[in-house]
Amino acid sequence: MSEVKKFENKYGYFTQDGREYVITNPRTPKPWANIISNGDYGFMVSQTGGGYSWRGNAGQNRITRTMQDIIKDPWGKYVYIRDIETKEFWSAAWKPVMADYEYYEVRHGIGYSIFRQKVNNINSEMKVFVVPNAPVEIMEVTLKNDSNCRRALDVSSYFEWGLGFAPDEHREFHKIFIDSEYNQDINGLLVNKYLWGFKDEKGRSNNLDWDYTAFHAVSEEPKSYDGDKESFIGMYGQEASPAAMKDDQLAMRTGRFVDAAASLQVEVVLNPGESKTIVFTIGAGQKDKEDPKELAKKYSSVEASKKAFEEVHHFWTQFIDTEKINTPDEAMNIMTNIWLKYQSISCRLWGKSAYYQTSAGFGYRDQLQDSQIFLINQPEYTRKQILMHAGQQFQEGDVLHWWFTIRGGGPRTKCSDDLLWLPFILDAYLKETKDFSVLDEVVPFLDGGEATVYEHCKRAIERVFQRFSPRGIPLMGDHDWNDGLSAIGQDWKGESFWVGEFLYMILTEFIPLAIDKGDQAFAEKCKGVNEAMKVSINKYGWDGKWYLQATTDEGLKVGSEENDEGQIFLNPQIWAVMSGVADKECSQKVMEGVTKYLLKDYGTLLLYPAYSKVRRDIGYITRYAPGLRENGGVYTHAATWAVWAYTMIGEPELAYEAYKRICPPNRSDDPDAYMSEPYVTPGNSDGPLSPYFGRGGWTWYTGSSQWLHRVGTQWILGVRPTYEGLLIDPSIPKDWDGYSYTRQFRNATYHISVDNSVHVSKGIKVIYVDGNPIEGNILPDFKDNKGHKIEVIMG
Repeated sequence: MSEVKKFENKYGYFTQDGREYVITNPRTPKPWANIISNGDYGFMVSQTGGGYSWRGNAGQNRITRTMQDIIKDPWGKYVYIRDIETKEFWSAAWKPVMADYEYYEVRHGIGYSIFRQKVNNINSEMKVFVVPNAPVEIMEVTLKNDSNCRRALDVSSYFEWGLGFAPDEHREFHKIFIDSEYNQDINGLLVNKYLWGFKDEKGRSNNLDWDYTAFHAVSEEPKSYDGDKESFIGMYGQEASPAAMKDDQLAMRTGRFVDAAASLQVEVVLNPGESKTIVFTIGAGQKDKEDPKELAKKYSSVEASKKAFEEVHHFWTQFIDTEKINTPDEAMNIMTNIWLKYQSISCRLWGKSAYYQTSAGFGYRDQLQDSQIFLINQPEYTRKQILMHAGQQFQEGDVLHWWFTIRGGGPRTKCSDDLLWLPFILDAYLKETKDFSVLDEVVPFLDGGEATVYEHCKRAIERVFQRFSPRGIPLMGDHDWNDGLSAIGQDWKGESFWVGEFLYMILTEFIPLAIDKGDQAFAEKCKGVNEAMKVSINKYGWDGKWYLQATTDEGLKVGSEENDEGQIFLNPQIWAVMSGVADKECSQKVMEGVTKYLLKDYGTLLLYPAYSKVRRDIGYITRYAPGLRENGGVYTHAATWAVWAYTMIGEPELAYEAYKRICPPNRSDDPDAYMSEPYVTPGNSDGPLSPYFGRGGWTWYTGSSQWLHRVGTQWILGVRPTYEGLLIDPSIPKDWDGYSYTRQFRNATYHISVDNSVHVSKGIKVIYVDGNPIEGNILPDFKDNKGHKIEVIMG
C-alpha cells in the first residue's frame, strides 16, 4: 500500500498523520531544517545534514561550530561512508560529499530527523535526535548491503568543536584553549576548554575554564580517530573530499596543539543482505555535576539508542497530543495539531536558535507570548515562565528587553511595551487555569527587594502611567512592539497609539483582578486612566479613516493618510478592534482599510505603502528595502492578530482568508517562490514591492507559531477559556460542515463536535453537554479528571 502524501510538491510532502515532513530532494530553495531540543541540549539539522549543537543556548554555549550561510549550508556534523576496496566514499546525508544517489529522503519529525538513501548498493539510514532527559545527541547509523557481494566499509564521523563562546572573528584565539584526548573507556574523545568568555569572581576577564567537558563516542571500538581538522581535511582541502578519505586510517592527532575537530572511524563488514547499526553520541557534561564518561557509556550503544528514541515519542506526546482538531482544512489540522506546538516549544522556548538567528537568551515580550502554547498541554510551564519574567523586573517596574539565560544580564531599555506583557500573559494563564495562587508568589526584583506577582504586574502598569504625553497617550520611548520604530520617541515626546490600545485591553482585564485583591484604589485609578485614554486615542489617534501608529518626538504623524509612505499600519487598526478602543462603526471602517490596503495574497502587510526613503526620525524600519520584513512585508506575528480582529467585527470569511494565506502548507504549490519550509511559520514574507513577492524568511525562530495556533483555535474555531468555563463561539467558513476539537481544560477533557449542517458562519442553536442541553454557550467547569462529550449545533 503506497504512502499517502499530503501537500506534495517536487521537494517533499507531509505524511498521512502529518507528524513527519519528508524531503525527497535535498536541493530545496533554502535550507529546510529541524530544530530539536529537550529544553537544555539542542541542535539544528538541515535537509543536507548541515547544522550545529549547543547546551543552554547557542550564543554562550555552542558545542559544535557553525556560521550563518543559508546559501552554502556548509557546516554540519557529518558521517562519511567509504568502500575500503574501491576507495569510493559518500556521506550519510547529502552534504558534504553530495554524491549521486539512487534515492534520498529526509524525514523531519517531532524530536528527530531521519536521513535515508541508497548509494553504491548500500542502503543507509541515519537517525538523529536528542535524548529527552540528558545532554546527549545520538546519531544512529544503519547500513545494509544491497549488493550480491561482501562489502568492507568504514564509517567516519566528523565535525568541528566550538565550546562555549565560539565567535568566528576570534576563532584563531579561541581554538588554542581547546584540549582533546582519546579515551578508550568510551570509544571516543573527551574535550575540555581552558577558557570561557565570562569574568571570574573578581571581575577578571579570560580567567575561567569552560564549565563542561564535551565528548564524542561510538558504540564500536574505532579502528582510528582524529581530533585535528588539518589532518582530517588536509591543508587547503575541503569537507567534500577530505584527505582522511584517501588514507587507510585517521591520523589520531589530539591534544592542545591541533585545530580542534572530532572524528571516529569504525569498520563494518557486510555480507549480501546483511545490515549493521552504529551509534555515535555527542554531548557535554557539566563539571562536578555530570560525568561525561558515564553519559557517553550510557547512551553509546544500539540498545540504548533504541530505548532513547522510544522515549522521544513519549516525551513529545505530553506537549503535542493533549489537543487535537479535525476540520475540513487539512493545513490547519496539521499545523495546529503538531507543528505549531512543536515549533513554539522546541525552537522558540527551548532551542532559542535556528538558522536565521543564533540567540543567547530570552526576550521579555517574546518568550512570554510563546509560553501561551503550554496552556493547552502543560500550563505549569506557562506559570514557570511568568515567574521567570517577573524576576527580570526592576523595582521601578521596567524590565530587561532580553537577558542571557546563562549568568543573566541584558539591556535595560526604554522600550514601551515589554513590561506590559507580564499582566497580559498573566490574564491568559488565569483564564485557562483559575490558579490565582500565582498572584501571591513572591519574586525578587533585579535591583533588590521582592514582591508578589500581582505587585510586579501593578508596578509595570504604574510605570507606564508615568510615561504619558500631555494629550493622555502612552509615550513611545525606544520603540513599541515594532522594534523598527527605533527613532520615533527616544526623547520621551513621541506617542504610540498602539501601546495605548494594548494598555486599554490590559487594564480592562486587570481592573476586576485588582478589585478581587481588595486593591480598590488602584482599580479606580486604572478605570480613570482607561476611560480618559480611550477618549484621547479616539480624539488624537483617529485620522479620519483609520488610527495613527504614532507621533514622533517632533510631533509628526506616523501612519497617516497625510504621509507619502507608511500611510496605514496594521497594529493600531486591529488592536483598536481587539481591545474595544474603537466603537462598532470605527471598527468596521478601520478593517475596511486593512482589507483594502493590507490584506494581500500571502497575508496581511504590516504597513502600506512601504518606505522607499530612509526616515531618520522613524527608525531602522525605513532602512529595509521596500517590501522586506516590517517595511511593507507580511510580518507573520502581527498578521496572525488580523485573524482575531476580523472575527471580532463579524467577518468570518475574511478571518479565514487572513489565516489560510499565512498557513505554511498552503504555500506548497509553488515552493520555489515561497522558498521556506512548508511545515513551520516564517517570521516574514516579502510584500508586493519586493521582486520576490511572497518569499518566506526567518523561519522557525518566530513568535508567529504560537499566535497562529491561538487565533486558529480561539477565534476561528472559537473555543476560548473564560473564568466561568470554556466559551464556544465558532467563526468559520460557511461551507464547512463542522469540525471537532478535543482539548484539556482544568483537569477535564472536552470532546467537542460542531455540526454546521445549516452552513452558517456564526451562531449557535443549542449545545448538549453529555447529552443534556445547556443555557448559553459557556461549557461547565468540571475539574473532575473525566472526559465529556460536547455537541454544538450551529444555527
